[in-house]
Amino acid sequence: MPRGFSIRFRLTAWYFLSVAAVLGIVAAGSYIAMRATMYHAIDEGLRYHILGVRGFLEERRDSTPSQLREELDRASNLTLGGGLFQVFDERGTLVYQSPGLARHDLPPVPPAFAGEAVAYRDAGSAGWPVRLASQRSTIGGRPTTVEVAEPLRSFRASLQAYGRLLLVVTPLLVLIASGVGYWLSGRALSPVDRIIEDARAIDTDNLSERLSVPHARDELRHLSETLNAMLERIEGSVTRLTQFTADASHELRAPLTLIQAAAEHSLRRERSREELIEALRTVLRESRRTAHLVDDLLLLARADSGSDGIRAVPTDLTAVLREVGERARDLAGAKGIAFVSETADRPVEVMGDAALLHRLFLILIDNAVKYTPENGQVRLTLRSTDGSACVEVADNGVGIAGEDLPRIFDRFWRADKARSRSMGGTGLGLSIARWIVDRNGGALTVDSELGRGSTFRVTLPLLVGAVAPRASALPDR
Repeated sequence: MPRGFSIRFRLTAWYFLSVAAVLGIVAAGSYIAMRATMYHAIDEGLRYHILGVRGFLEERRDSTPSQLREELDRASNLTLGGGLFQVFDERGTLVYQSPGLARHDLPPVPPAFAGEAVAYRDAGSAGWPVRLASQRSTIGGRPTTVEVAEPLRSFRASLQAYGRLLLVVTPLLVLIASGVGYWLSGRALSPVDRIIEDARAIDTDNLSERLSVPHARDELRHLSETLNAMLERIEGSVTRLTQFTADASHELRAPLTLIQAAAEHSLRRERSREELIEALRTVLRESRRTAHLVDDLLLLARADSGSDGIRAVPTDLTAVLREVGERARDLAGAKGIAFVSETADRPVEVMGDAALLHRLFLILIDNAVKYTPENGQVRLTLRSTDGSACVEVADNGVGIAGEDLPRIFDRFWRADKARSRSMGGTGLGLSIARWIVDRNGGALTVDSELGRGSTFRVTLPLLVGAVAPRASALPDR
């Protein structure tokens, strides 16, 4: 079926072909069955006629040939053998032919296949076709063949009339069924038209609109619900993209504005060397912050597009945390914070990307240091639970309010935007951390209480056969 036609037309066409094939088979089968039934009825009648003629001949087996002919003439007029029969002797010589057969010039030829079983054949002319039945039996000690006939003209006329009726009725039924099929397909596909109309009305300006869902619990309802779920995902993605773009523009505008203001302020009049150096330091600081923000944005963009190029390989988590600990001690020491590391004394292997895992834990530790006051403490712990490696980064800093916890992993979200920006944060660190954990097959959770600190917990599956770690505390201040 060509694809250029509508589904409704194709359904109707297939329905037409199916109905036509079925009705054609039924019509042909009924015609054959009718013909076989009528022939069976005729053959049964002929068989009884043979029995009647044989019985008549048995009763008059002692009659002379002339007497037998006279009695057969009288009996044929009284419907013996249906009035149409003939008798042959053992040599195939015609002994008697009824006047009915003689009037229609049926050749008095003995059947070549006559035997003890009744044999049937069609004979006669086009104007007077007959059905013949013959049987050979012994009558009065002499082999005798009896053959009876039944005209087929009325039978064939009835069969032809039935055939013409089928030729008229069958196409008519096919057309009626096709019309009904076209109407039913239209009703069945009417929800599709509504879905199409609703879908055409939805664009970026009204993504909150949804497709109408049919009441019937069928495939179209399932399709509508699936498309609505897809629209919800698209709306969420577009909303996040719009918010992400707006937040990124806002975050980039702040350092660029500072860079521009520092440059303009320096160029308004002659400045001393110290003033120019301070302006350049401001430009350099904001440039680095902007470059860091752009790097984070590129990383998230590659993550969203699926082209991050991550390769998960067996990675020693102990070695990664020791490298992170060296950097963490510098960060904590610069702010006067105690850093405690409890790592394993042997390798702990997980499947992951070592560079990204290093960045993950550094983000969590940097975040903990930023929000922990002087003389506070940040603790890094590695332990195993139920076939998983669990890394915790805990602090006793400002903590996170309960209503803010669900949003801390959103991009550019900050509980205190001004304070976070002054600390050098971009609002992307925790979003990147969660993405790294997800890409390495782990889970990231957080427990926090306002004013009492936070604990970020990373759980990664251990490799089969990996040894559970034994912690050793290495405090540093």
